[in-house]
Amino acid sequence: MVAKISSFLLLTISSSSSALVPSQPSFIIPKSYHRGLLCTPPMASSTRLNVNTDDIDVSTVTIPTKTAEEEKFDAHNAALCKERNLPLEKVKNARDLASTKNSPIKPGRVFRIGRVSDATEKDLGILYGDIGVKTLVDLRSPTELRDDPTLEREEVFAGFTDMVFYENGNKVKELGPEEKRMQKIRKRDRVKKVVSGATKNTKDVVVGFVDNFFGGDEFDGEDKEEECIDCIEASKLLEQSSRRKNRKERHFVSIMNELKYVRGTLSKLRKRDIASTILKAPSTIVSKSARDNIKKPFLDEINDGGLPMLNELLLRFGAPGIKYVLDLISDKNRHPIAFYCTAGKDRTGMIAAIILALLGAEDDAIVEDYSLSANVYAEMNDHKAMVGALSQRSLDAKTFLGAPPQVMKDTLTNIRNTYGSVEGYLDFIGFDEKSRQRLKYALTDE
Repeated sequence: MVAKISSFLLLTISSSSSALVPSQPSFIIPKSYHRGLLCTPPMASSTRLNVNTDDIDVSTVTIPTKTAEEEKFDAHNAALCKERNLPLEKVKNARDLASTKNSPIKPGRVFRIGRVSDATEKDLGILYGDIGVKTLVDLRSPTELRDDPTLEREEVFAGFTDMVFYENGNKVKELGPEEKRMQKIRKRDRVKKVVSGATKNTKDVVVGFVDNFFGGDEFDGEDKEEECIDCIEASKLLEQSSRRKNRKERHFVSIMNELKYVRGTLSKLRKRDIASTILKAPSTIVSKSARDNIKKPFLDEINDGGLPMLNELLLRFGAPGIKYVLDLISDKNRHPIAFYCTAGKDRTGMIAAIILALLGAEDDAIVEDYSLSANVYAEMNDHKAMVGALSQRSLDAKTFLGAPPQVMKDTLTNIRNTYGSVEGYLDFIGFDEKSRQRLKYALTDE
């Protein structure tokens, strides 16, 4: 997703600038990991960063070097991963939340994993055969889904009923057997439908304008949420779970997208910083260099804030989706349940941290579980290309690849400072005491 941010910046400035307001383990951790180095924004993992890594000349890319202390820390994490992670071939970063140190969660109920559509036959045998995963929760944004060529892979998703969560109104739509999550629709076809009652000349002008300035094709379901037709209230779906307990479901729950991310970054910038940038670049509309200049304060904020800032935005802007995911996990009829994004690291890590914290896991254990995701990108074949792709977009690769422990420490501290406690945050998103007790019982039998 980070690679998509630049394309949103100018549009967001022009539409929002007038309304901007400022907002507000036992193992030795290397100091260079303390400020969010080696970390990924909520969406940076989007299908290899939403870029075509084939375009990157990897011979020109330099991978950031690590100190001996960092290498030792990574080796420690690798040993824990070997002990706790499921022995899967292609699905990365997969483990039972019961594997966390002193976890109160019963084994076999809830799993955090990476993108499941990469699964091999052996992986599917473990996930669907040995474990019996019954419910999948996909946390990725519509943009990421659009760019995933394996989204409808038959070997992986046959037999699953697709459900789409719409945070606007807290509704859920069940897709029919022939419906796909992402439907490719030509912009000109959308426009033709809108102007169907106009004269021929008017239609031609409008459709031509769209083709010339916006392109002829797009996928339905970008960051502007689609209209929800034939939907039901999310609460009713959960109440009716006993009727659905014998079927498998895949739930699409986008808890963060590019537009939310950019708006959140905007909210953290001072109005005068944005205004001065715009005044210095009056030629923004026609000058590429001016457009690059106007992006600078946003990119600086993103690079400087690192993952702690992005987790803060995720907690705030992803609240409706986070609540829905917790409701699903609270439902025993849907167990075993597995939730994932792309690498199973950031959004997945946040959901895991909230659950573990609520159930009483110690901070060190939560931080350790999160940090086990540090090697996930290094294990990918196109790691060097991803580093190059980020560098091309003025994004610090060392800031956006990894899972440093201090990031989760800062995130847990931020939750307590902002909301008083994890329970306070859950009250904020509407996951009340009754809901919390249901989640605890579903995962611990207590």
